[in-house]
Amino acid sequence: MRVLVTGAAGFIGSSVSATLSSSGHEVLGIDNYSDYYSIELKKRRVKKFLSNSNVTFQEIDISQFEEISDSIKKFRPNAVINLAAQAGVRLPIGAFDKYISSNVIGFTNVARASLENGIQNFLYASSSSVYGDKAKLPYSEVEEALHPSSYYGTTKRFNELTIPSLFANSETKARGLRFFTVYGPWGRPDMAYFRMIANIYAGTQFEMFGNGEIERDFTFIEDVSSSVKDLLAELSTRDKGFSDVVNIGGGRPLSMNYLAKLIADLSGQTIEIQAKPGVKEDAARTMSDPSYLFKLIGQQPMTKLEDGIAKTLGWASKEVSADDLLNWVDSTR
Repeated sequence: MRVLVTGAAGFIGSSVSATLSSSGHEVLGIDNYSDYYSIELKKRRVKKFLSNSNVTFQEIDISQFEEISDSIKKFRPNAVINLAAQAGVRLPIGAFDKYISSNVIGFTNVARASLENGIQNFLYASSSSVYGDKAKLPYSEVEEALHPSSYYGTTKRFNELTIPSLFANSETKARGLRFFTVYGPWGRPDMAYFRMIANIYAGTQFEMFGNGEIERDFTFIEDVSSSVKDLLAELSTRDKGFSDVVNIGGGRPLSMNYLAKLIADLSGQTIEIQAKPGVKEDAARTMSDPSYLFKLIGQQPMTKLEDGIAKTLGWASKEVSADDLLNWVDSTR
């Protein structure tokens, strides 16, 4: 299958691109190298995951319709996986245009170009943030009380509401991917686990927002990439016009305090924590119901946080330098 992946220099995008390529798919990865965090880190991912996996890469901005449309027309993919997005829930209101440019305009451009070019399969990144704090735990795809507590989550819900109407009566089958706190080597330096590890190896400041009792359903990157690959294969068997959303999470929420203790215990180091007030955009707890995912592909994320963090600590201590970690974390400030 020929697959175009947007956001291919990103954490999830680079891993998904490499996984698809190693499974025999012909992959074109595109990215605009946005400066939300270190461009150097993104280029390192392209070299490690894309170049080493024979993935073709193009620098393209999805907020420019003609760029993404021309790329799809020339590559003629069987599937488009839109993973490009402005991530994070804590951008100040003065920077909300970044959410609009990528998560609304860019997303709509990719979807429209896919529709106009008769793409058979369309997968896109959504988020556990669509559930907000009013949904019943564990979060299920059939939940109707979706009230995102962040503007980021609202843009992801916009994506989910747009697709069924856009692709109705078309040749395209679509699937939203509700990711739950994805972590692992080569991850995003704005995330808590990454900053904790950088605190240990590079002496960066770790700011704990709130009392550390918020819980997240941590999902290891390799489980995510494997799930996306299998969900693409399953989607390809569906009838035209089909649309759904799928949780990608293991259903084991753990607290930030547990995460900090785990990283400290596994590394034998102490994490220096600076307490900060809680952020209203942060949900108190996220927990995936993985039963629909299991029904579709016969598996669900199984890597325990303890094992995934051990692998990530090994990466941070052996594959990158303390200066790398310091620079990458500083790029998010």
